[in-house]
Amino acid sequence: MGRQVVVTPTVRAPRPAKTAFQVSIKDGAAETSVSRQGHGFQRALIIAALKYLADRRRPLSGSRTLCLAVEEPELFQHPPQARTFAKVLRDLVTSSPSGRTQVMYATHSPVFIDPAGYHQVRRLTRDAGAEHPVTRVRQVTEDELCRSLEGLVKAEAVRRRTGVAMAGSLAEAFFAHAAVLGEGTTDGALLEGCAERSQLNLGAEGITFVDVTGRDNLLLSHAILSAMGVPCHVVFDGDAGMEERKRESVQHFDEETRREKWAAFEQQARKISGSNADLLGYLGESRSPWPATGSASAYTVFEDNLETYLGESWPSWGERKQQLIDAGEGASDKNAATYREAARTAHSDPPYVLQAMLENVRAMVR
Repeated sequence: MGRQVVVTPTVRAPRPAKTAFQVSIKDGAAETSVSRQGHGFQRALIIAALKYLADRRRPLSGSRTLCLAVEEPELFQHPPQARTFAKVLRDLVTSSPSGRTQVMYATHSPVFIDPAGYHQVRRLTRDAGAEHPVTRVRQVTEDELCRSLEGLVKAEAVRRRTGVAMAGSLAEAFFAHAAVLGEGTTDGALLEGCAERSQLNLGAEGITFVDVTGRDNLLLSHAILSAMGVPCHVVFDGDAGMEERKRESVQHFDEETRREKWAAFEQQARKISGSNADLLGYLGESRSPWPATGSASAYTVFEDNLETYLGESWPSWGERKQQLIDAGEGASDKNAATYREAARTAHSDPPYVLQAMLENVRAMVR
């Protein structure tokens, strides 16, 4: 054919050998593979490795990006370890420069919900449709929350999220069918005790209690949960007798100091009356500054406070509480466990308003 085949060797730069790693776990003298560890340990190892990569790996461009999706990170974890997981996942985002890390997870655990980050939460529910159930996704932004509370809560207070962060048990309410919001823990404990004496389990009905840590957080917590599709029942004290009680407490002071104290108490009473009116107006009721004791579908109010009401309307509850204290089975202060047990085992039935409150709360999930 008149043609030749010329073969010329080509010199190539040597490629570095790929390094493979085998991870094993050493426990004392025993060394085993990761596959032989429990699921909880395996998940902890994966999260630790991801955190390390997020902290250390830098592509050639000098930037780093991580998108992490986790299905039920709480599985197989002891509570302390679950809380550690939750912190690691949040730290992955907050420690990322320029917001180049995104973490998404589906969870059934309140440990992984930060109440102050309510605007980042998406709540999924199955609602009854015309032909079949429909999945709905609910969320609320800061701006939406500010608009819903305009004239009631200052926008700067909403954006600080301090009140939401204080209401630690708010996270659990995102998973509930309905929530009872109270200023402290004793309201919910009393309600649970009343339910238990009637062989009712509020938790089994999907009802949870939220201690919002003070009346100033009632509106904020209610607005967030309502936007998320969680029906709420508010329990609060009208504090009608607060000013008189405080005036009596300073009678032994000199006249000048007493007058200064009285002026401060009067100012506090005006603030409370305005708060009562705002709360009732927000709930769609008449704006009464000093509401009478009663229970409606959206709220229960005690004209003065819960303790005054119990002393006047359920004396056997007070007797049972004292018996528990004398027997060393209860505490003398506002102790939730003592309130609950006294309500559960008092020798007479709860008064009408407490029974009405229980029915109104249960009606939210029917």
